[in-house]
Amino acid sequence: MKRNISINRASQAGISLVELMVGLTIGLIITAGALTILFSNQKLILEKDVMDRSQENFRFASMTITRLVRQANELGIPANNKELIVTFDRTQRDCLGQSNNSWINTFKVNANNELLCILNNDENSSYVLAKGISEIKFLYGIQNGTSANSLVYQPRFSGNSNTENTAVVNAWNTVTSVLTQMTVSEGNGKQPTIDFISTSHLLALTKLASSGGTSHANPSNNNSGNSSSSSGGQTGGGSSSTGGDSGGNNTGEGNNQNETPPTNTNNCSNEMLSNVTITVDGNTYIWRDVSNTIYAVKNSSVIVNVNNSMDLTNWEIAKDNIFTPLKSVNSFIMPNPHNRSMSLSLKCNGELKDSLDFVSTK
Repeated sequence: MKRNISINRASQAGISLVELMVGLTIGLIITAGALTILFSNQKLILEKDVMDRSQENFRFASMTITRLVRQANELGIPANNKELIVTFDRTQRDCLGQSNNSWINTFKVNANNELLCILNNDENSSYVLAKGISEIKFLYGIQNGTSANSLVYQPRFSGNSNTENTAVVNAWNTVTSVLTQMTVSEGNGKQPTIDFISTSHLLALTKLASSGGTSHANPSNNNSGNSSSSSGGQTGGGSSSTGGDSGGNNTGEGNNQNETPPTNTNNCSNEMLSNVTITVDGNTYIWRDVSNTIYAVKNSSVIVNVNNSMDLTNWEIAKDNIFTPLKSVNSFIMPNPHNRSMSLSLKCNGELKDSLDFVSTK
């Protein structure tokens, strides 16, 4: 007898096509989300790197300009508002951080948005200090005439023209601070403009401060005014100068404080002119021997040196009739553009000794 044996087989487990498509869709969504986060993070990293580089470029550029202005002994006359010319002692570090390398540094931005430093007005000695600087402008601190401490910053030239700003030109000898407006490209379309102010310590001490104060290192000489007042007082009293002095000594300590001490005029000999040399464009002249106009390249440095053995008391030197105390080393800048004249003068105890004429060339 045959037996019919039925075998129960378990059906195999599996997934349907719908389940497969749902699973793939979920996987693709998760993968797309992960890739989006990855790419977003990479973009943020790249943007942060660009911003860090921009900030580093600005930091280095601003620190270099600030350092050069602080050690400046004169600000050169720029060709436009987008140029800054700084003259300093060549023993100090220039824009490249080197000493005894240059004594004139010119800052400006080229067409490639690079901040350049040009050494000694030589275009062949031009170095890139920072990139991503789309624009730079310079303004100079002057008094606006409303109060003793009211300082405003104005450009050397009016707008984008070559017309000089009279307010700045007339106060140029008292300018000691520079406002720099630097536009930095961050790589994401934003170009913020950042301002910073630099002040020359040397100019603030040796010139009338641009804030309207008086130099503490070289206070103004009021001897002429005091002498006139003193003379008037003696005349009114009917006494001779000797009598007036004697009377002043017997009056008391209070009057002595108002008297002007006698000035030393023994060092006002013309012998000084034989001990003063002028160096410009690599040529050196003795002041006494110069009889003709000196021609020099525009914006070049004019260095006036005085023999260390000479007594500089009561001596003053002037550029275009603006006098300052004579020093062992005096630095000036030839005017810009070319074919502009400049004069240097020496006087002692108020007496004009001699003047030299200069004309700028290309």
